Amino acid sequence: MASMLDRISTIFKARLNAMLGAAENPNETLDLSYERQVEQLQNVRRGIADVVTAKARLQLQLAHMQQDTARFDSQAQQALAANREDLARLALMRKAEVTQQLQSMRTQVEALENRQEELQAGEQRLAAKIEAFRTTKETIKAQYTAAQAQVRIGEAASGLSEEMGDVQDAVRRAQDRTEAMQARANAIDELTAAGTLPDLLTGGDDVQAQLDRIAVSDRADAELAAMKARLGQGVAPAPQLSAAPAAGSLIVRVEGSGQYRLGPPEVDELHSLDHQLTTAVQAGDEQPVHELLHQMVSLVQTRGSKLGHEELVASEVVLPPESVTMEGVRALLHDDSLRENAEPDSGAPA
Repeated sequence: MASMLDRISTIFKARLNAMLGAAENPNETLDLSYERQVEQLQNVRRGIADVVTAKARLQLQLAHMQQDTARFDSQAQQALAANREDLARLALMRKAEVTQQLQSMRTQVEALENRQEELQAGEQRLAAKIEAFRTTKETIKAQYTAAQAQVRIGEAASGLSEEMGDVQDAVRRAQDRTEAMQARANAIDELTAAGTLPDLLTGGDDVQAQLDRIAVSDRADAELAAMKARLGQGVAPAPQLSAAPAAGSLIVRVEGSGQYRLGPPEVDELHSLDHQLTTAVQAGDEQPVHELLHQMVSLVQTRGSKLGHEELVASEVVLPPESVTMEGVRALLHDDSLRENAEPDSGAPA
């Protein structure tokens, strides 16, 4: 009897699993997961607001208690002036009690501030993960929709969508599904062996990701050089690039954007902006520095010809991103121009 019940249970579970698999829509499942993550993020933000509110209340109480401390101290002085030592002693005792409460409340405020910082850091990490999941979700949904359309077209063209009434048609459909599953398994194995499948899952570009990491590393090196300069440790001079011909073109790399080729008119204009930038840095004018950097980057990106990934050319000039700090620009210049202190390119477009 137990064996029969086990078989019946297995049959029902198999059929239920098949029905659930047929009814499940991956797009709806992904959307539901994203909505739940957004709700969690909102709950975290509400928690942060509650902590900030509690801290503000304690700070208000601290202000009132500090006023009470000053008032009790004034009362003690007035009582002594009136030869009422008993009243002065009472006022000082109240002041001591309030002072003790102040110390305890300050400790609570510091604890709430630490908790607020932890919650805000966690909220930022959670928001970044949710945004990454949203991008992946939309990519998977688009791929699933395209696959659905392709399956419908294939079924319509082959006649698989029509109802078959005999055993031979049922067997043929089963064979087609088996072959499709085998083809999918082979495709997955091929993509995994070629290293393509992780890109399909994350929606990323491994080449661009490596280039982005190079740009981040360059910015970190610039800031590190600026910090060393402030600490008096000195900064090693950057390698010199070979000067481009005066009448020829110039290869310029903009960190985080790519490589561009400039013609002679644009090269002259870039040199002029470079000299103005050096003067502004030496004068310590931060706003003109950022404006000139913006003009130089805009000149390269709008009037230059962008090089493709297949073109492996060394960059003769490297422009930092517009978000670089004043110290970072000063460290790159070394009291000279960006052109003369540009680092040699590795050969791969940024």
